[in-house]
Amino acid sequence: MMSSFESMKTKIESTGIYNVTEGTNISKELRAYAEGIDSLFDKLAEMERECFVETAESYGLSERERFVGVDRSGETVERRRELLETAEQLRGDCTVSGFEKIVRTYGLENFKFVEHPTGNYLLLYVYDKLTDEQKAMIKSRVNEDFPAHINVTIYFM
Repeated sequence: MMSSFESMKTKIESTGIYNVTEGTNISKELRAYAEGIDSLFDKLAEMERECFVETAESYGLSERERFVGVDRSGETVERRRELLETAEQLRGDCTVSGFEKIVRTYGLENFKFVEHPTGNYLLLYVYDKLTDEQKAMIKSRVNEDFPAHINVTIYFM
């Protein structure tokens, strides 16, 4: 890809009015403009990367996590992407395996569901070691993410 300086130089020289050679005032002026333009293009490229979970590396991931009510800044970028991508694919899957996928997006690894379909409720046994704050977040997320007609009782073991 052509740099901002080379692009501007080519366009100005094509008019036939200027000859942009090293050390001339026009060359220095174009380099100064190019410096500012290149920094803007770099910032735009970063913003574009941060817009998509697949390419985000910092604030794009943090903003998505904030939107869903979690903070996974302690996880690796790859793990954060994986959990966000999984969460975005799950909406509408009202099966136990779908619920297991949802719970995995909370960062849980060791848990078990016991299903009681006739009573429209699930028991969720969580075996991961969690802080009280993490437990509160899990309870809140389950209330938000699970269908309203299914009562989920959580037991932290």
